[in-house]
Amino acid sequence: MHNVLLIEDNPGDARLIREMIAEDPGAPFDLRCAERLAQGLEQLSNGETGLVLLDLSLPDSIGLETFTKVYAHSPTVPIIVLTGNDDQTVALSAVKGGAQDYLVKGRLDRELLLRSMQYSIERKRYQVQLEHQANYDALTGLPNRNLLHDRLRQSVYAQRHERNIAVVFIDLDHFKFVNDSLGHSTGDKLLKCMADRLRGMLREGDTVARLGGDEFVLILNDQSNEEVIFRALQRITAKVAEPIEIDGKELVVTCSAGISLYPQDGPDVDTLLKNADAAMYRAKEHGRNNFQFYTSEMNERVNERLSLENALRRAIERKELLLHYQQRVDLRTGAIVGAEALVRWRHPEWGLVRPARFIPLAEETGLIVQIGEFVLREACREVRAWLDQGLKPGVVSVNLSARQFRQEGLVRLVSRVLEETRVDPAHLEMELTESMVMHNVEAAVATLQGLKSLGVSLSVDDFGTGYSSLAYLNSLPIDKLKIDRSFVRDIGNGAESGDGVLAQAIISLGHNLHLHVVAEGVETDAQVRFLKRHRCDEVQGFFYGEPVEPADHARLLSKARTRRRA
Repeated sequence: MHNVLLIEDNPGDARLIREMIAEDPGAPFDLRCAERLAQGLEQLSNGETGLVLLDLSLPDSIGLETFTKVYAHSPTVPIIVLTGNDDQTVALSAVKGGAQDYLVKGRLDRELLLRSMQYSIERKRYQVQLEHQANYDALTGLPNRNLLHDRLRQSVYAQRHERNIAVVFIDLDHFKFVNDSLGHSTGDKLLKCMADRLRGMLREGDTVARLGGDEFVLILNDQSNEEVIFRALQRITAKVAEPIEIDGKELVVTCSAGISLYPQDGPDVDTLLKNADAAMYRAKEHGRNNFQFYTSEMNERVNERLSLENALRRAIERKELLLHYQQRVDLRTGAIVGAEALVRWRHPEWGLVRPARFIPLAEETGLIVQIGEFVLREACREVRAWLDQGLKPGVVSVNLSARQFRQEGLVRLVSRVLEETRVDPAHLEMELTESMVMHNVEAAVATLQGLKSLGVSLSVDDFGTGYSSLAYLNSLPIDKLKIDRSFVRDIGNGAESGDGVLAQAIISLGHNLHLHVVAEGVETDAQVRFLKRHRCDEVQGFFYGEPVEPADHARLLSKARTRRRA
């Protein structure tokens, strides 16, 4: 049953309409009447009206203004304008302004009235549905990009006080991994939860919108200063990072956020959004799980990042990448037993580019997969060259990136490279981090077993910095643990009782699991003595030598061969 409000001051016209509706007992309409516009607006305020029949000529309002007031009061309620023979032009203007239909009183009959009422309700419902689809995200129910632009434009134009509007661009950290490892259904549930969390953190009058994927934008109106915004973002990012249980799994998802302020960071909607986006990328560069304010200097940083990305793409094509090798030494004998292959970039103008500058960008853009394949091929090619020279390179380790490890066909690629370079798999070691394994243990074990079946050795790099499960660690087909350099750095001169306790624990754990243990980042004689005393198997670090070019590493291997002969 539809509640119909008739706003009509002529008792005869009102009685006629009531009788027409009553003639059809099956008509789903319950009619209420108001003689003045003020009374009609009061009844509309209760929110129960499903249709308005509106006479434009009332004692307290005349003409198109009557419709305008009703439409402004209740824009979602369908309106049929009732008009006389002499004011159809005004009625047409009302239809153009949002009325569903108009009826001329002198030509009205029951069938026409009931058909128009039913049609207007259905048309308005469909119209509201289309408007909702055009302005709201289907998954989360949040405003979409279209409505976000409209609301931000309204906020900017309506600003009258010396207060800021904050535009916050939020990106969930590692959301793609959740989608890839746990499935899109879990990813969708996570997005809905994050939408609810963000919505719950905002004040009335603020906006949270979803742009698509894992990107959200907040509009925080009427902010007194940056300190207030800073505290608000602290609360919001902390709320996002709270643990959440989805399908029986507890997830902890952080976010990176960028903030631009009106008017200082941009005079219009597009500039504010662009600058907030740039600030968000700066937050990612700072290690994710943080937020950054936009500053004018960031334009230069954004352009530099774009130039770096383009140059890195060309570097792969132009063969500007090369490998350096850092020797690994057997602590018991002092002999070189292998090396770690480390990628370097020699730019024709910038010189040698530090890995810390381009590896994170390569990870973010996906170029790390191509770089990883280059490292694998080049390391195997150089091992083959050293073997052909009669040298003994031992085991050369190659780092696997998270993207590369999850790439389909990794095992086939390694097998093909070994075959093409004619390198015995015993000379190759693949290094991966514990977090790469623990994110999806079942898939990781399958990949590791595939690599292991080729005959290559496997090591877990940066051990102790992630969140390994010891039960899983015992079941992984790995050969070595590498103690992270931060634990080696803690080894002092032995005066402090706690010096090196974590390194000692990892050595003990590794040996109990029948694993070889390697310490990286060794820089002092005290660290060497400590590691030797606690029976660490191998070491690498500046104490023995920094990473060097292939020719220099070949000379080290040649000297080692000469010493063995002597």
